[in-house]
Amino acid sequence: MRSSTSTETGRSRWLPAVLTPVVTVLLGLVAAWRGTLFYYVGDAPESFVPLWHHFGSQLRNGTWPQMEPSGWMGGNYAAEAAYNQWNPVSLVDYVVVSFFDDLSHAAAFVMIQLLALLAVAAYLLFRSYGAGAWPAFAMATAMPVTGFTLFYEAAGWPAGLTALVWVTFFWWAAHRQASRGGAPWPTFVFGFLAMTSGNPYAALGLIIVLAALAVELGVGRKVRELVHLVVTGAAVGLCAWLVFGPLLGTQEVTLRQELAMISNDTFMVPDLGDLSGASTPSYLPSVTNWGGALLESLPSVYLAWFFLPLLPWLRWRTLASRLRGSLSIVVFTAIYGAMTLGPSNFWLFRWPIRVIEYTYLGLLGILAVALTAGLAREHVRLRAILTGAVIVFGTYIAFSVTPNQAFRHMLSLVMVAGLITAAVWSYRRYGDRVFASTLVAGTLVVTFFQTSVFPGAIDNAIYPPTSVSTIREAAESYEGTYLQLAQQGSAGKDAVESARIMFGNLHVVTDHESVVRYTGIGFKAFSDALCMDYKGNVCEESYDRLWEPVAGTAGDLADALRLETLVLQRTAFEDAIDDGPPAGWAVAESDDVREVWTRTEALELPGRVSGVSEGLRVVTSEATDYTELVTVEGEGTLTFARLSWPGYTATVDGREVEVGTTDAGLLTVDVPAGTSEVVLEFAVPGVRSGWALVGLGALVVAAQTVVIATRDRRRKRRGGAGDDASALASSEVVAS
Repeated sequence: MRSSTSTETGRSRWLPAVLTPVVTVLLGLVAAWRGTLFYYVGDAPESFVPLWHHFGSQLRNGTWPQMEPSGWMGGNYAAEAAYNQWNPVSLVDYVVVSFFDDLSHAAAFVMIQLLALLAVAAYLLFRSYGAGAWPAFAMATAMPVTGFTLFYEAAGWPAGLTALVWVTFFWWAAHRQASRGGAPWPTFVFGFLAMTSGNPYAALGLIIVLAALAVELGVGRKVRELVHLVVTGAAVGLCAWLVFGPLLGTQEVTLRQELAMISNDTFMVPDLGDLSGASTPSYLPSVTNWGGALLESLPSVYLAWFFLPLLPWLRWRTLASRLRGSLSIVVFTAIYGAMTLGPSNFWLFRWPIRVIEYTYLGLLGILAVALTAGLAREHVRLRAILTGAVIVFGTYIAFSVTPNQAFRHMLSLVMVAGLITAAVWSYRRYGDRVFASTLVAGTLVVTFFQTSVFPGAIDNAIYPPTSVSTIREAAESYEGTYLQLAQQGSAGKDAVESARIMFGNLHVVTDHESVVRYTGIGFKAFSDALCMDYKGNVCEESYDRLWEPVAGTAGDLADALRLETLVLQRTAFEDAIDDGPPAGWAVAESDDVREVWTRTEALELPGRVSGVSEGLRVVTSEATDYTELVTVEGEGTLTFARLSWPGYTATVDGREVEVGTTDAGLLTVDVPAGTSEVVLEFAVPGVRSGWALVGLGALVVAAQTVVIATRDRRRKRRGGAGDDASALASSEVVAS
């Protein structure tokens, strides 16, 4: 009997931990199966996934991408921050993605992996706060499929999901360090991974985690642990400059020059009424969103089907006593809860619904702790009535917002009522393991339901191209650097899905240099000159601007960009197409969607030199992404097909000179008489000093680890066997 109990106890510890990522992968696959290109919408195809494929190819060729002049407005990757240039886990994912031809499958691979990591991090976090293995399992598998996390972050905003994953791991490590006196290096490592996600919400999350833990330690008068946590937190903070230093060093030329602002335009701002529907799978919040819509099309405020209905069954007095020594999870949840209901813009942070997943992480952690004490067994009828009232009220407010979806709401009501009945019955009949398994099964059912009905059938929906081969085939007639002039609003279904017209970073996989790229920061002068937005939409005047002369060169803007191919969308530039190409250009391809023009004569200037003033002749030019060596004769001005990003330096015969810029933001260098060699070099601002600060932080944590280890050895020698037994007993309590 004793052996059987021991085996059962061991299984109850490891089985939920193993099942957590397995079940989460299954949940992720359900979303991929039920939703059309579920993980490949919004910014995923336009910004992230094609660039991951490109980065992976570069890494396989031995190049660590930080800046590419051929990326134009979107080529300063380090300054963009959001592409995880310094995160080793992301870099490995990029290499894997580069082997995919189907970008939607690549996106699913990365997103489901992140969802599984999130579940594992949540499981560890909830266990560290004293939650039992099975309740932690049920709550951890619910976290990745909360509404905003699944339908927004996983579907189209991977930078936010990456930040959430590593902040959760950081919280677990930091709480473990603070509560158990553990080594600080896991906290530092996960803090580095969170910071290098490049998302400002990660930095915010690290600060709030540390603040919440500091409150807990301060109230508990644990001064030594608090000091160590502050030191570790400061070491993690040193990593921020590596990630955000390039952005700040580049900010003066970008479109995002004003970052600090507090305002409210009601965009993506949930309220308490929305949160009351957090356990109703069919509820759509009435928040302002894209296109001026006043109703959401996705269940962005959904938390978990069981959260609100289970509240009447909790042992509240037991929960209060359990949380008395775990104040940090309450502080964390309260801070994020206030931010979720805050103004639409608060300094760097906009759209408060983006932090709702952090609030939900804290709430699920508290519920995991509460369920560890079990459900109340007395006053069953009253509790059942209260639960029924919660479910009916949630259904009513869902119906009130979208009465045209009455059948969907009734289906949701029956589903949740049946599941919660099964869950409570299973607990009373079989205990916490079957209860937790029922909750997880319900999560699977609700995920199937939600991913089947949201966003619902969309007539004539336009989906981005997914195949790298198809995209490259559509660009077969292109030569050299190309510019697409197009407007997304008038691009038809066939034009987009056939890859003949594309926006954002989809161009990067064509194997041709494209002036159109996605950018989160932009380059103001260049954007104004071409009348181009952050993902390649242009205005009608952009065509005429291409043929305007550029000062200091003998040509026009098309020459200064070293364009060899021009792609014109027929529905947006019909007049230009009817007039035909200008002198020096010819039609290479024409169909009902676009017309492609190419140069009839090769560009004369070498390297990335795109223009010279009268009296100057370029003999040779050897160009890489970061350098260019130009030999010249005469004097005048060199213009390069490079944006004048901060970080460029130039020397003329070994003497440093200032770099200039054209009205379009192109880089120039003035060459005095008698010059023979011009050297142009680029270094990302802040990277060298950033790595130095990361190294300093690592040294601080290493020294701190030695100090703690030395202290523990001395304490062990002084305490002897008695302390060993006490420590073992304490660890058993934490583990259970």
